[in-house]
Amino acid sequence: MLRQLFLKKIKKTSVALSRWTDMVKKTKAEAGIQEITVDELKAELGAGEKPVLIDVREGGEVQRGKIPNAVPLSRGVLELGIEKVVTPESDTPIVVYCAGGLRSIMAAESLIRMGYEKENIKSLKGGFEAWKKGGYNIEN
Repeated sequence: MLRQLFLKKIKKTSVALSRWTDMVKKTKAEAGIQEITVDELKAELGAGEKPVLIDVREGGEVQRGKIPNAVPLSRGVLELGIEKVVTPESDTPIVVYCAGGLRSIMAAESLIRMGYEKENIKSLKGGFEAWKKGGYNIEN
């Protein structure tokens, strides 16, 4: 009986993740969200380019480390706080990231809907986990 309940719960979780992933893929395609790899981002930062890095993970996730100089603005408050960091009128490039690269797609789409130029918005492919796996510096 417990095994059946466990398997049923796993199935529901899988369906929810599938729906979420499908929604992110659809949003990325329809909104034309650009992605940047961790290697491309590192190269840009090394070349002196200064995109604003926005970390849309939740507080507990950020406490485990973040990309140096990133501004923590969790996905839940992004729209409320982003203009205190960079305004839609500026031409400043923005790179948003989360843990794995899905929430940041949705965050990028939200910024575009708020009036930020699509060409200036990118989502970090693979998110913070890809940054760490790439061996790049993190700060606490």
